[in-house]
Amino acid sequence: MNANPKDAFSVSLSKFHRKSVHSQMANTSGSNQLSDVPNTPLPELKVRGLQSAKIKASPKRSPHVLKFYVHDAQCILNDPIKKANRRYENQSEYVFVDTYLDALHMIAQEEKKNKYANGQTIQSEEFSEQQISINPQPTLPNLPAQLIRERMRVYAQSQQKEPQSKSQLAQRQPKKVIKTATSLMTQKIFPNKLTVSLSVHQAIPAIKNKVSAKRWVMFTKQKNEKFFNKQVGWQEFQKGEVASITKIMTCYTTLTYLKECNIEPEQIKIKIPGHAECIDGTSAFLNAGGILTIKQLLFALMLPSGNDAALVLSFTIAYLMILQKTEIYQYNRYLKGAIIDIEPQIERNKKLLKHTFLDQMNKHANSIKMENTNYSSVHGLNDEKNVSCPHDISKLIEKCIQLEVFLEIITTKIFKTHALTDKGSKSTFYKWKNTNKLLKKSGWMGVKTGVTPNAGPCFTGYYKNENLEAIIVVLNCSSMNQRFRDAEVLLVSALK
Repeated sequence: MNANPKDAFSVSLSKFHRKSVHSQMANTSGSNQLSDVPNTPLPELKVRGLQSAKIKASPKRSPHVLKFYVHDAQCILNDPIKKANRRYENQSEYVFVDTYLDALHMIAQEEKKNKYANGQTIQSEEFSEQQISINPQPTLPNLPAQLIRERMRVYAQSQQKEPQSKSQLAQRQPKKVIKTATSLMTQKIFPNKLTVSLSVHQAIPAIKNKVSAKRWVMFTKQKNEKFFNKQVGWQEFQKGEVASITKIMTCYTTLTYLKECNIEPEQIKIKIPGHAECIDGTSAFLNAGGILTIKQLLFALMLPSGNDAALVLSFTIAYLMILQKTEIYQYNRYLKGAIIDIEPQIERNKKLLKHTFLDQMNKHANSIKMENTNYSSVHGLNDEKNVSCPHDISKLIEKCIQLEVFLEIITTKIFKTHALTDKGSKSTFYKWKNTNKLLKKSGWMGVKTGVTPNAGPCFTGYYKNENLEAIIVVLNCSSMNQRFRDAEVLLVSALK
């Protein structure tokens, strides 16, 4: 049968209830095709879900005739000429029928004949516990065609909508969800896998439908209060990847180490290694061989969200931590202004440097009581083990905003600087812009953006005015710009 799948297009389920009596243009060649082999049982439709079908627009056939895939193994053509000339798509053939329900009716009749002839009854949708225990992950069986047809009829009736006025639309009740055959079977076989992970006794906030983020929380603090308190949240304890929001902890770990050791951020000078130029994702475009201070690298980390800057900072701080315990003389040289060439150390002890810094990040997470957080990355690229939740991130930001250097960095819109050469002259010029678009609006003070395919668009913001401070975390938003709108929606609810 000549049918090009590329000419086919989808048909919504609202057309399934169309009766063949009203389809006067339908050609009867589909039924003739089925009658070519009278002794062959009607083949079952290939599994394509209940929500899709295909039709072929052709001048010889009605555009409303449905086209279904049929198993090739069940299509036995006695005519060798037809068998040689038929066209395949994934080793399947087409059968044309007037409506989807008619096809199901014909299949049901054939099933009854075959099963009664063999002394069998129609398969039931009930499954015993013994069958499930034998096969712990069974494939979902096909329901009888009569049952499918009845549920399709109910769905078709629900799609017939009558015109309503605006007043009727405002007063109507929400529709009940119609459970499909597949969902009903899945609930019986896998009841535990369909449960939604919600917080214990968590009430749905009224503002939920106005926020596209899948996980979010807002902490606020009034002028006369000492600590931040949760204002509203949704799935704030649910773990997940957080993309470049990870860099907040990278920055916090660096600044905390410098503060504990009484080291100024401009005191340590680092030669950019070639490894920094090879990392994927967002970048500050650091050129290998240039010399930058830790403070310059912190701007490169937080403003353009440089993964290369995160790599250099983590290796450098880890190297200093190791030297402080092993070679105090070399450690003091770097404190006095000697340039750290981190490239040879990365080639020798890359794993040691990486795990040293990550261990320090996780220690800080434990001290802050970030119970649903684990760091296995310093920059936040796709990593299933690098997870956190909105509630934990809010705790981290509350600690970070107490550091003056951190506030100086996150409130900067544009930072311009030069790298230096070994001789002290100016080298590469850098201009880093903050990815936080809300800095243009009054009251917004930072903090960080992030996006990866797994984590989705993310944003953490800090707002402050005379009477209110707010920390807002929105994760896995619908789009890059919507993450900022979500944060503003939450803030407006707090300002009311």
